Amino acid sequence: MTTTAEIAHAHGHTGSLVCRDCGTTVNLHLIVWGNPETGESGTELECCACGLAAGDPPEIHDDCGPDEPEGDELDEPDSGPVVRVFRRDAGWVMTGSEPEACTSNFHREQDGRPACTEIAAWKVVEDHGMHLTIGFWCDADLPDEHKPASEAA
Repeated sequence: MTTTAEIAHAHGHTGSLVCRDCGTTVNLHLIVWGNPETGESGTELECCACGLAAGDPPEIHDDCGPDEPEGDELDEPDSGPVVRVFRRDAGWVMTGSEPEACTSNFHREQDGRPACTEIAAWKVVEDHGMHLTIGFWCDADLPDEHKPASEAA
């Protein structure tokens, strides 16, 4: 097995051969998930630009990152990370079978507020070039800078 399609089909994937989030066919990785409480399970494909699965060995992402700058590009100021924001009403499962908790829970605990119990329907991926950061947010806690223009305050 050498192609993503061959690997995906060998693991029972019968769905689309594009990234579940952005629709690309480039740099795809197979995600196998299951929820023991509901008995639901499945497979999906996701690209590196939309998020790295926890536990993935780093070498599978060697060709996923942006090319190193050359020449005059080295002198250009850093414009900050490339940010991609995705929404999935059912939440996101990255490790195990439980949906990811709201990223704000760490700050809520520090502030003495109760933990968020809403569905973390938003995934924010920040591409810093050398690494990605991924945050999961419920509607109420999604930072203003990541809200769609129609929802921003």
